Amino acid sequence: MNASSSRLRTLSIAATLAASVAGAAHAQDFYKGKNVTMLVPSSAAGGYDTYARLLARHLGKHLPGRPDVIPQNMPGAGGKVAISYLANAAPKDGTVLSGAYPQSLTEGALGQRELVKFDTRALTYIGSMNGEPYYCFARSDAPVQTIEDIKTKELIVGATGQGSSTTISPTLLNNLIGTKFRVITGYPGSTEVVLAVLKNEVHGWCGMGWSAIQGAIAAEMKKGAIRILFQENGDTNERVETMKLARATDLARNDDDRKIMDLIYSQQLYGRPFLAPPRIPAERTKELRAGFNAALADPALIADAKKLNIELRPMTGEQLQAKIEDLYTTSDALLARARAALEPGKATQAMPGSKP
Repeated sequence: MNASSSRLRTLSIAATLAASVAGAAHAQDFYKGKNVTMLVPSSAAGGYDTYARLLARHLGKHLPGRPDVIPQNMPGAGGKVAISYLANAAPKDGTVLSGAYPQSLTEGALGQRELVKFDTRALTYIGSMNGEPYYCFARSDAPVQTIEDIKTKELIVGATGQGSSTTISPTLLNNLIGTKFRVITGYPGSTEVVLAVLKNEVHGWCGMGWSAIQGAIAAEMKKGAIRILFQENGDTNERVETMKLARATDLARNDDDRKIMDLIYSQQLYGRPFLAPPRIPAERTKELRAGFNAALADPALIADAKKLNIELRPMTGEQLQAKIEDLYTTSDALLARARAALEPGKATQAMPGSKP
């Protein structure tokens, strides 16, 4: 190598190192002294609120510049108020994040454009804190004891907005396996649904995971006042085995119906997703994903999750985005049948005084 080539190579390495240092400094400068808003798509004290506040407590220390992460509840429309704001109005610079109901991300793939005012594929996927099966719960004095009973007797269940898992789950089962759920929609969040059950306004609820079992619910379950009727999806896990739970998918009447149930229940794999707006800078996406992964591996966050009695099954942003993209490859025929299976029937009604 001659002296001129050596000098050029040295200058190139120096320029690369300088750019790397400048990039790191820029990242530090961007977040330093800023607040990051963490939107919560539900009311306070529910499962989504618990996960979002847990992440907010730990995420900032794993981002360049160590910004404060401030939770802000923005409930409404089955979680779509928060995601619509994130997609359409929030600053596209990485200073606003949001938790999401997983169904808010699948409705676009199912072609339910009347429910979703944004392209779910354009959102920036940061990761998911947990994925878990959903269950149906009921008061022990409810008029049914098993999922088979609900095919002959009415069970009144509380739900949040149209399109929420608490509405989708019983509606799907009514349409595909012939259950007789009567769904009362319009509760602001899962906390209010559970309170309605405790006050005997409704018999129970569907479309929630084990992580929702805390506080008053856990106490009532220990007393035997509330019980799990069945698991909704077809996964075999320790609760199905030890609690001898029935699985709703086992009652599918044919292979196509089973495929539809599996498609819709697939959102349970990423039950606690977190997102950023579309088109944020690529380096910000990388920082947020790395910060999320580090936070979920942080022993302090893991210890807090144990204290809160909530489960962690992290999924990276790349994995989450791939799952959403995969939904868009489903055949049109199966999607059409899935949309029909989610159409509310006469057994779904709004709670008194709720807004449509």
